[in-house]
Amino acid sequence: MANIAIVNSKIATLGTIKPLVQTAADEGGAGVVQKFVYTPTGKDNKICFVIYNKVAFGITTTITAGTGVFGAAAKVDLVAATAAGTSILQIETGKYMLANGTIEISFDPLDNAKILTADHALTVGVIELQ
Repeated sequence: MANIAIVNSKIATLGTIKPLVQTAADEGGAGVVQKFVYTPTGKDNKICFVIYNKVAFGITTTITAGTGVFGAAAKVDLVAATAAGTSILQIETGKYMLANGTIEISFDPLDNAKILTADHALTVGVIELQ
C-alpha cells in the first residue's frame, strides 16, 4: 500500500473563494488499497475530506484510529456503488490524529478487479475549516 500526501485547502479567510486542491490516487494495481496522509495546520479542528469517484464502483474508506486520551477507534465508511461523483466526510482532527500529527485515510476498492487510478479515477482533497 503506497502512501500519498493530501494537499491542504485551508479556509483562512471567510467570504473569499479558494480553489479546492484534489490529490489523485497513484496506486495502479487491481484491488490494491491506497493510504492518503493529511497533516493539519493548526489546533484541533474539523476537516472535510472531499472524495471524487469517477464511476459507480464502491470503495471502503478507513480512517486510522487516533492516539492519546481523546483518540477514537478506526472509522470505516463506504463510498457507495451508486455514488459516482463527489462525496464528503467530516471529522474532528483531535479524535483521529496520530502521534506524528497526521491523519490517515485508506481507500479499498470493493471490487478486487477495479483499480483506483484507471477505474475509479479517485481523487481526495481536504478542506480544513476555520
